Amino acid sequence: MNQEAETEYVRELLGRAVGDVRVPGSQGGEAVFAKASRVRWQRRTAATGAVAAAVAAGLVLGPGVLSGTGHGASVASTPTAGEYTTKAGRFAKLLPAGTGKISEISLVRLFKQDPKAPEPKPVGPYDGAYAVARPGGVGYISVGVVTASVVSAKTGGKGLGNPCKDAPKDGRLGCTTRKLSDGRLLAVWETPPSDPALHPVPAGGREFEARLVLKDGGFLDVRASTGFQGKGQLGPLLKTPPLTRAQLTKLVQNPALLK
Repeated sequence: MNQEAETEYVRELLGRAVGDVRVPGSQGGEAVFAKASRVRWQRRTAATGAVAAAVAAGLVLGPGVLSGTGHGASVASTPTAGEYTTKAGRFAKLLPAGTGKISEISLVRLFKQDPKAPEPKPVGPYDGAYAVARPGGVGYISVGVVTASVVSAKTGGKGLGNPCKDAPKDGRLGCTTRKLSDGRLLAVWETPPSDPALHPVPAGGREFEARLVLKDGGFLDVRASTGFQGKGQLGPLLKTPPLTRAQLTKLVQNPALLK
């Protein structure tokens, strides 16, 4: 792969991993972060300096690689006492029983097939990506905390708007928002799968995404995907995301993801 192709490849990968961070424009703060994967992949949105800044700020998920490469830890979604000491084990404890076998992974390193690819320091205690293996397929769950200072820098101080405002245009399905009793905004939506035949890079499967906009202006994103197809693919796509919409909605509100 030549340098130009690799640069474009990584740009699209990062767009998938961090939720399409773009330079702020006239559309307001939410436009910096909001675009569903179908639009992202089909239009092959050009990355900008904002992507690099977001990576430096810690938005790329996952400090390790899949356990099969010798760097991660794999546990069942009901781990043993000893397995609770690993990050994957502690995260598995937060998931419903029977979710699947949980492995800490790096989407960046998987997609680039480079176990030494550098990654930034996570913000939250569970920031990262986790493979979810079940009979017949492998999906993943990703967690990412974005600080208020990063949001402010990317939106010119405007902050985030309603994630569902442009949902039909951006391709989000069933996007709903509600204000929680403590003043935080919770948004949940579905993103349809992209067509691997149209893209030379890994194509994402169907996923549910939940965003919790914090009172200080930062936010927490959690995604549950059926997997991806293409370079670095972990296995066949799951038939459904590893968490239901209701389970994801509950998980994103777990205070452990922010502590």
